[in-house]
Amino acid sequence: MQLPILNLNEFETNKEEFLEKLRNATSQVGFFYLVGHGINLDLCKKLQSLSKEFFALPQKEKDKISMIHSPQFRGYSGEGGEYTDGGKDYREQIDIGTEREALEWNQESPLWQRLEGPNLWPEELPELKNVFLQWHYQTQKACLKLLRAFAEALELPQDAFEQLYGRNSYEHCKLLRYKAASHGERQGVGSHKDGGLITFVLQDQQSGLQALVDGEWIDVLPLEGSVVVNIGEFLEMATNGYLKATIHRVNLGQVERYSTAYFLGIQLDKDVPIFKLNPKFADKALGVDTDPKNPLLRNVAENYFKRMIRSHPDVAKAHHGDLIKHFSFA
Repeated sequence: MQLPILNLNEFETNKEEFLEKLRNATSQVGFFYLVGHGINLDLCKKLQSLSKEFFALPQKEKDKISMIHSPQFRGYSGEGGEYTDGGKDYREQIDIGTEREALEWNQESPLWQRLEGPNLWPEELPELKNVFLQWHYQTQKACLKLLRAFAEALELPQDAFEQLYGRNSYEHCKLLRYKAASHGERQGVGSHKDGGLITFVLQDQQSGLQALVDGEWIDVLPLEGSVVVNIGEFLEMATNGYLKATIHRVNLGQVERYSTAYFLGIQLDKDVPIFKLNPKFADKALGVDTDPKNPLLRNVAENYFKRMIRSHPDVAKAHHGDLIKHFSFA
């Protein structure tokens, strides 16, 4: 199966046909390639190059920005440092969020206040921060344009979904290196759905990403000049399942793989609403599948902590031990 290829320029030049393609891709598959996104391709290559430089640093240098130092779950984690679907992910990564000042909080404070704060940047590679922030700005702009297209595709006001995105929205990014397979290790990242609204993935030349479509694992091969787009759980929830958050994974290959992921999130202090859709769409919205052992929570901050406590138990124990029992599901 070939995943759909959409051109974001057509949102302006050929809108009705583009919106029809967008509806089909996201209500039936949930994964597609996006070209014409407006993100500078030379900037993308520069970011990927700097990412490779960081991961090539000596381990002691990378560990200087270890996530264990960040109550906001920012910074570096090494191979096996994150867990997905109950298994270790054999990848290195830098987690980067929206760059803000940390808020003072205590155990009585609203939960979302724990998540705002600064990122950890490597002193040995000062150029990385500036290039990343340029890429982040362009990617955010493209993602918000696509979010408006989703609203129009569902015959909602163009700014309908933008009420979810505002003052303290959480944007989460990952710079990623997947090791080459060895010693029987297979899991780059285990099968999962993304949180948030929309995910953009910038791939390099190596494959490994797969999407589960109609019960079959489909290879999402690199496509020059594109980003891979998939729906997040919150957008699936907001449309009562009409837009599909597709399960996906990354398998380790014979050579290492690099990618960069951008996750457009929602305001941290929000509960996710369910939008009233036109009956022709609502009749096809069958609700959101949820695992009782890993329930999808409507409150954004609670859902984020549930995810991160499972993914990074060492960081949770170091900074948020009071929450671990609360977000443990049998």
